[in-house]
Amino acid sequence: MRVLVSTLAAAFVAVAMAQPAQASNEIAEGLCTAISADDRQRLRTILSNHNVRIRNVFSSIRCNGQSMLQFAITAEADEVGEMLIRQLPVRAIEEDLIDGKSVLEWAEQAGYASSAVVGVVRERLAG
Repeated sequence: MRVLVSTLAAAFVAVAMAQPAQASNEIAEGLCTAISADDRQRLRTILSNHNVRIRNVFSSIRCNGQSMLQFAITAEADEVGEMLIRQLPVRAIEEDLIDGKSVLEWAEQAGYASSAVVGVVRERLAG
């Protein structure tokens, strides 16, 4: 009987611990999908449904190996990119390094200097 109880307890703990990881993967996947589709409403809905703020998850979520801001630039998601920039603190944008380069330096070198999102980043960092 004790073995059964401890086995059930261990199984319950394993399931309980797996659910937050699965939920966070679903949130990340949903956010990345919303960014690639340039769908601000879907992004807001995902954040609202999971009671999450962009500033709290920005540094931990990667979309195809890129930060959410970098992914918005490469996906030409102007609406979502502008939303991300408005909701992030300037410090988070400044600390978003890609191979040791700032977002602006990366964008210049990668050919995204004329992106609308990069223009909004410039404005936000300027003041």
